[in-house]
Amino acid sequence: MNEKFLGHFFRYKRTTADLTTFAVSQTKSRRTPGLTREEVATLANVSTDWYTRIEQGRTGSTPSSDVLLALCQALQLTPAETEYAFNLTGLVPPVPNLQDTNQQLDDFLTAMLPKPAYVMSQQLTIEAANSAYTKMFEWRKTQSPLERNLIWRIFNDPYYQTSLVNWTQYAQFMTAVFRNLYSQTSDSKFLYQVFQSVNQNPTFLSVWNSLKVATFEPQRLFVQTHDHQELYLVENTFEIPATHQFIVVENAGDMTTHNHLAHIETK
Repeated sequence: MNEKFLGHFFRYKRTTADLTTFAVSQTKSRRTPGLTREEVATLANVSTDWYTRIEQGRTGSTPSSDVLLALCQALQLTPAETEYAFNLTGLVPPVPNLQDTNQQLDDFLTAMLPKPAYVMSQQLTIEAANSAYTKMFEWRKTQSPLERNLIWRIFNDPYYQTSLVNWTQYAQFMTAVFRNLYSQTSDSKFLYQVFQSVNQNPTFLSVWNSLKVATFEPQRLFVQTHDHQELYLVENTFEIPATHQFIVVENAGDMTTHNHLAHIETK
């Protein structure tokens, strides 16, 4: 680690801090803008000497994870700024507040309506979905984690296989994605359980044995609805770096599909 980069960053955040948002005395006799080193140290519950050494970037002044987090909180850094500070030190950033993150994701899924959209874990288990996806693909949050896993659903859910007109193409692509993700956590008992639940399927086996590997890219889906309408969807998948979750949004590929999605949502 180069201690000077972290020190420079902290000094900038300290001297540009808006005092109205901090629990410190705001007197007219202040000689410099922002917070003093003593105030930052007090807010973080560390010694002024230790904070000074960190800010000056002295050799051997790398803080522990707990001290670094306390300083980030004392300076009221944003989640992105906190992650940046941890990256500068080579330490693992703290896990985001999952309750806040989940609420933000729920709000996002609702905002996507009438487009079907859902959130998956790093292991491809669907954790939340909006009403459009729930209605179209008969997803239920009360299902077991295995039954909510996208790979399991693709190969074991009869409705998924019958409603997705181009099921074979999509199944082949997702098998290649699954191989890639499985290689990143090959000791996962859950992913091994998923593998065991699908490894007798001929389509899965043909791709798996050919060692095909893929990353997420836009997919065209042709879906047969309950009322025998064929919808054209373009599925896009985005990773959330902080939590390693995936957001999947299925956009209408034509105006007919767009209108039908709006109609489904009003039912």
